[in-house]
Amino acid sequence: MTRPYDKTNKWSILEYSKLLLGKTLEEAIAPTQIDELKGKGRLGQLVEKYFFGYELNSNQEADFSEAGLELKCTPLKELTTRVLAIKERLVLTMIDYSEDHKKPFEESHVYMKCMFMLILFYLHEAGVPVQQLKFIYSVLWQIPEKDLLIMKQDYETIIEKIKAGKAHELSEGDTTYLGACRKGQKGDADVFYTLPNGEKAAIPAPKRAFSLKTQYMRTILEFAKKTGGQGTYNTSA
Repeated sequence: MTRPYDKTNKWSILEYSKLLLGKTLEEAIAPTQIDELKGKGRLGQLVEKYFFGYELNSNQEADFSEAGLELKCTPLKELTTRVLAIKERLVLTMIDYSEDHKKPFEESHVYMKCMFMLILFYLHEAGVPVQQLKFIYSVLWQIPEKDLLIMKQDYETIIEKIKAGKAHELSEGDTTYLGACRKGQKGDADVFYTLPNGEKAAIPAPKRAFSLKTQYMRTILEFAKKTGGQGTYNTSA
């Protein structure tokens, strides 16, 4: 399909994303009919397919690979004071216990996923279909160097536990900005993984994903509020 934005240009993608603000996905693409998807990340997948017009895939590279830009949809909650707040951490990509320890942070999948992100904030409402949730803010976010240094330390903390065969001991309390959050359904089998020496870890570990912790997401939300929800942070032409 012909896309009404330049898929090689971050700012063109950002400008197009603003057409979602103040609307639900249903309203933004009407009269197109939306086929339901299952799973927690289905709103992001629906936005990819119906609004941005590209087919879903499981590639490790950024969603808009030609622009080096990752798309993330993340929920807000409304407090009793009517203030909008972060509802949850932002999941970036699954941790591969057998492979991720082979790469330094700057060559990792998580680095590629979080360096440049188009973050679409929407308001969560219990019981409402995801395509009927309203988008509030759109932010093009480049993680600043000072934050990347902290995330690199977080990454190395996580990787060192994996290399030592202690992935089962990972905790989000281990790190500052970049977390290793639990993923999968309750009762899922833990994962046996391969150590750097080629042996299998003695104790399997539950599935986990790299994520931006709630405290870091608050920083991005505050920036969104200050810029009216249509800004760019730390980006260069």
